[in-house]
Amino acid sequence: MTLYRRPAFYIPPYNYCDRWCERCAIDKTRCLLYQTEMDDRLHREIDGQGEPGPEETLRKISDDVRQAIRLVEEQAKDMGIDLKEASAAAPPPPSRPPADLRDATAIARASMAFVREHGKDFPEEAEVLRRMSILAGPKLGRAAGAAEDDEISQADAILQAQAAHRALAETLAAFESAGRKRPGVLDGYLELLALLRRVLGEIEESWLRRPHPLLEPLDGAAWWGPLRDVTPTLKNLRR
Repeated sequence: MTLYRRPAFYIPPYNYCDRWCERCAIDKTRCLLYQTEMDDRLHREIDGQGEPGPEETLRKISDDVRQAIRLVEEQAKDMGIDLKEASAAAPPPPSRPPADLRDATAIARASMAFVREHGKDFPEEAEVLRRMSILAGPKLGRAAGAAEDDEISQADAILQAQAAHRALAETLAAFESAGRKRPGVLDGYLELLALLRRVLGEIEESWLRRPHPLLEPLDGAAWWGPLRDVTPTLKNLRR
């Protein structure tokens, strides 16, 4: 926690949150992600629908991506930015993912294996593993792909790497909790625990210790910086 920072000015928190809204203390009236998901949940209840299945979930993800693209295009137009020119000037993606991203993927797979085998015996720890272990890979992937010549992008990248670090730290804590409750249950996961500790250390050295003028030390547990009113954007939600 001593290495964690938050934005000194407005950087949307949606990229670097952990998507666990129930335990989040952020002002929900200023969180577009929360408002969007609550709008979708409300309409599902009104329509008498249950939890979405895999196909519907994929369709929802696709719709969210299109919505995000439309919002970015509108904002870029207002700012006078030509997205085609910006895309053409962007560096090519790396030929293979960085080591920490590959390690995060391995951690997620091993964590899900533990949940399948022992989840019923450790329901609280399993809930943390289900939510947290899968976050680190996407966060680190987006952080690694941030534009190096843009201060805001780099600040957002550090914050996303920080979110990955928090997720992996909670993943490690969940495993350690299960081990305390039942000594020996982690005998087959010692390499995973060592990998978790190593990746946490690498993120600290590569990202959390990186200086940045737009970030400041955390004040308590508030990981977000200044927020703004999202009311104008809510007009894009379904009626």
